[in-house]
Amino acid sequence: MTTPRARAAAPPNRAAPSKRVVPSKQIVLAVLAVVTALGSAAAVSAPSTAATPAATPVATPVATPVATPAVTPTLATPSGATGRLTPGDGLTATALAAIHGGEAAVTGALAAFYRPPRPLPYAPAGTVIRSEPVAATGLPAGARAYRVLFHTTSDSGGDLAESGIVVVPGGTPPAGGFPIVSWAHGTTGVASGCAPSLDGTTTIPDLTALVAAREIVVAPDYRGLGSPGAHPYLVGSSEAEDVLDAARSARSLVGGAAANAVVVLGFSQGGQAALFAGEIAQSYAPELFVAGVAAVAPVTSVLDLAPANDAPPPSGQSAFTAMALVAWARHYGTIPLAKVLTPAGLAGVPAVASSCVDAVASLFDAVSPTRFFQPGWEQVAGVQSANRANLPGSSPTSAPILVVQGTADEVVPFRRTTSFVHSRLCHDQYDSVDYVAEQGVGHSQALDLSTAVINRWIQSRFAGVTPVDSCTRPGLGVGHTG
Repeated sequence: MTTPRARAAAPPNRAAPSKRVVPSKQIVLAVLAVVTALGSAAAVSAPSTAATPAATPVATPVATPVATPAVTPTLATPSGATGRLTPGDGLTATALAAIHGGEAAVTGALAAFYRPPRPLPYAPAGTVIRSEPVAATGLPAGARAYRVLFHTTSDSGGDLAESGIVVVPGGTPPAGGFPIVSWAHGTTGVASGCAPSLDGTTTIPDLTALVAAREIVVAPDYRGLGSPGAHPYLVGSSEAEDVLDAARSARSLVGGAAANAVVVLGFSQGGQAALFAGEIAQSYAPELFVAGVAAVAPVTSVLDLAPANDAPPPSGQSAFTAMALVAWARHYGTIPLAKVLTPAGLAGVPAVASSCVDAVASLFDAVSPTRFFQPGWEQVAGVQSANRANLPGSSPTSAPILVVQGTADEVVPFRRTTSFVHSRLCHDQYDSVDYVAEQGVGHSQALDLSTAVINRWIQSRFAGVTPVDSCTRPGLGVGHTG
C-alpha cells in the first residue's frame, strides 16, 4: 500500500477555490460493403489551411452562427499517428486503406480549421493555434463559445494538434479569473469525423448551468478526433493529457480571465480520462490546481466492457470492445488482430476505424459476439498488458474525487466500480472519494440524473468546502453529496 498523500493547497492566484456525428453517405456505403464482406467471412469462420497566428485573449461576442457541415474522412496520410496496422495483422490492402483513412482530418467547410500547419511550429501544450466563434443558444447573457485548435503532447513526447470547445461566461471575471471545468466526453467513435466539436456546444451536458455558475467550460475532442491522427481510444494517459491541455487552452485563449483552478468531469470513456487526469496532473500540468475529479460511470477495466456471453449484447459491448482492440493494436503494436478477431471481425475493422459509434454498434452488436471475437481473445498477452496499462488507480490523486455510478448500469458493472472505489482508491491509495450510487439507474441515464449532485459538488470544490469522504464510512456510505 502507499502512504497517505498530502492534499494540494490552492495556489495564491486562485480566487475561489452526445449528440453524435452522423456518418456521411461515403461511410454508410463503406459499412454496407463491410456487411457484404461479412457474409463471405462467415463461411470461412463459423463462430469460433494556411497557419494562423496563436490566438490572443478573446473578448468579442459571437456575431454570426457557424455552420456545421457533414464530415467525410479522407485518405490523406495522418500526422502524429501513433501506430500503423499492416497486412501482418490479417488485413487486406483495401481494408488498411479504409482504416488509415479514418485517421485523416475532416473535410468540408471546416477542413481548414481542423487541419494544423505542416510542419506544426512547436509551442507548449495548451497553446491555442487558432480559434473561431461558435453560435450557441441557451447560454447566459454575454457568454461566448469558441471552437479551438491547440497543442498537446504526443505519446512519444512530440507536438500534436487537438481540437475542442471553450465556453466563457460573460461579465467581469472574479479576482484570479473564472475557474475551469474540463469536460471529458463518452465514446463517440475512433474516426476523425466523430469529434464532438463539429456539433459546436450541443454535446456538452448541463452547459448552461455550469456557465451560469461563472465557470469556463472546456471540452476537448481527444487527439485523433477532428484533428489528424489515430485516436487512442481508452488509453488513459493520452485522454488525461487531453483534458488537462484543454484547460490550458482556455488560459491561452482568454489569458487572466481564466483561473488555474480546474475540476475535471468525465462520463464513461471520459470517466476513465478524468481519473487518469487526477493521477498525472501534478507532474504533467503543475501550474494547474486540480480542485476535484468527477467520474460518472467510469471505465475502470476494458475487459469488463466485453460481452459476457454468446447472446447479442444489449448496450454496445461488442462495439466498444472492437474499437478498443483496434485502437490498442494501432497504439501499442503488440496485439495481433488475427489472434483476437475472427475473419468476420477482421472484415469489420474498416467500419470500426472509419465510422462513429452508432454505425459500429449496428454492425457488431446485432449478432453473437462469437461471430467477431476469437475464443479466449481476452487472454492474449498484448490485450492483458494493454488492459493493465489502462487501469486507473495506479497512483494517488491529491484532489477529492466524486464517483457516480448507477446500480443498474448495463455497460459499466456497478459491482466493478464499487470494488474499484473500495479496493484501489480508498484502501490502496487513501484517496478522498465521495461515492454516489444512483439506485436503479442505467449507464446512459447516470449523467443526466445526477447533474444537480455534480454541479453542487463542483461548486463546493471551487469554494474550498471540505468534501464528503465515503472511504471513512461503512460500506462506502452511499448518498448524495453537498
